[in-house]
Amino acid sequence: MKTLQEDIDDLDRMVDTGAQKDAIRSQIRLIAREVAAFQADYDSLAASHAKLGDEKAAVDKQLADMKARDEKSTDDFFAQKAEEERRIIQSHLLKH
Repeated sequence: MKTLQEDIDDLDRMVDTGAQKDAIRSQIRLIAREVAAFQADYDSLAASHAKLGDEKAAVDKQLADMKARDEKSTDDFFAQKAEEERRIIQSHLLKH
């Protein structure tokens, strides 16, 4: 399969060599179809990229929420342990 550049080069040679108008028009139509296919591919990729960006943002938010929840759980755990230690020390001091 030829590249778009090769098809354009073929068109250029056709013009330079004085090819028939129908042949030149046929080559132009071929190039136009290729460009339209590239545009469709680009549009599809752009939509996929936007969707992926939205999905990444959602995952990033979930991750941030989980980190915040984990930090709160850790803080709560250590606060509870500190309170238990304070009660033990206070109980020990009251006994003596």
